[in-house]
Amino acid sequence: MQDSGHIPIWPGERVESTNARGRHRYHAAFKAWIVEQARQPGMSLAGLAMRNQINANQLRRWVVVLQRPGCAEPSAVMLPVTLAAAPLPAATTSALPRACIELSIADATMRVHAGADTQTLRAVLDALRGGPR
Repeated sequence: MQDSGHIPIWPGERVESTNARGRHRYHAAFKAWIVEQARQPGMSLAGLAMRNQINANQLRRWVVVLQRPGCAEPSAVMLPVTLAAAPLPAATTSALPRACIELSIADATMRVHAGADTQTLRAVLDALRGGPR
């Protein structure tokens, strides 16, 4: 973007106070004015910040925070949300993998799927172990 040639510089006091670490607290009127200048078409934020002796990143932050005239903080709009449990389609539930347990006893490997008959399973396990105990 090109600068429009107009060199806006704040005519009054910019800094309200400076803390012990050298950080400035700027007047609210200065912030509002410089954000308005930054919104002008073709305005260079970096150039505007340099001319007014502030950090360009600080100016960018003010532009975001002061979204509308008179706003000190960014406004958040809460939207209503409704959650509804959707049942799984019948095809999807049947396509799910069935539960399976894999057992390794001695040199044998056995896979037991969900719904296996417990009495048959007990007989197979006893046989693999060497007989009932």
